[in-house]
Amino acid sequence: MRTFRDMKRLAGVGVAVAITVGLSVGVGSQRASAASAHASEVGLLTPTQRSGRLVLGRRVRCSATVSSEVQAGQAVSVRLVLHNVSKRAVTYSRWLGNASVVLRAADGTTYDPNAFYAGLPGLPPPIPGKIPHGATVLLRRIAIPVRWRGPLELTPECFGKALPALEVRVAAPGPPADQGAAIDEVVAASGHLLDHCLPQTPGFPVIGQIDPPSGNAPPLSAECSLSLSSEGSFLVAQVLVLTPPGLSGVQIFQPYETLWPIGHFVGLTSPPPYEAIAWAFVVTRETATPVAAGSLTATNASGQTVPFFDWNGSGWRQSGSYSCGGGGFSAGGRGPEIAFISTCAT
Repeated sequence: MRTFRDMKRLAGVGVAVAITVGLSVGVGSQRASAASAHASEVGLLTPTQRSGRLVLGRRVRCSATVSSEVQAGQAVSVRLVLHNVSKRAVTYSRWLGNASVVLRAADGTTYDPNAFYAGLPGLPPPIPGKIPHGATVLLRRIAIPVRWRGPLELTPECFGKALPALEVRVAAPGPPADQGAAIDEVVAASGHLLDHCLPQTPGFPVIGQIDPPSGNAPPLSAECSLSLSSEGSFLVAQVLVLTPPGLSGVQIFQPYETLWPIGHFVGLTSPPPYEAIAWAFVVTRETATPVAAGSLTATNASGQTVPFFDWNGSGWRQSGSYSCGGGGFSAGGRGPEIAFISTCAT
């Protein structure tokens, strides 16, 4: 999986975009079929299953492979491959929109990773590709962190054609003992971002501060809240951090954990400076696992730069500087991005 990070200018406004996509290609001799596959074929310990169909004028078989079970908080990973069954080489377009998988959870939630990218700038353009006779290419690996109770119905898609659906079980060791234990797990899993802005009761915001993970930047004055919802054998925690406290007009759009409607990026109606951070976790009796996040930032121009941090999967790292002025947003990863905008002009 590659991460594409780009800086764009839209209508004279600076927009920082963080997009995570997977698109890779490899040629080999793997045989694609509609039969079930053994775990050893894809390096997994649990049994896997596979579905497939002919695409591109019936010259290529597209096959999808997925593990039959996934742990809550971990990613259900679908591997899409193309196998040339014709007598000649086949050309095709390697592009994000040509491969996807639509997830339907037991509660009716539908998650399409390609819908998530609708309207966002910075996506890689189509790349022409060729599959030699008898060869197999890896079209895309799609990983979706699971925060829904199972079973999950996965419908892979290749070049606009749906493959037979696959069913995946969701396992979890059980929920935490109580709300206090759940909050403690979330605070630890957030890299202690909430140490000085700690919600005591789900649903009731508190006023505090967010300290920079490193460096000498002044802290952010913030309003922090946390909600918990049950998915049976685990909980989902939703953290929302707002600066300044009382920031209005913030809405979290599910199931993609964005702070703007899918396909139509808009900022808040509140005047800058502001920053909103949404962060979701799966919480069990053993741990809390970050699964999705989004952030939305706007500042006034001051000629200053402030530290900019992102989540690397296990902790915070400073990934550069944010120039005061304009707006920025991030989404698509397991953790948010934070600009310490305290010193930007008000």
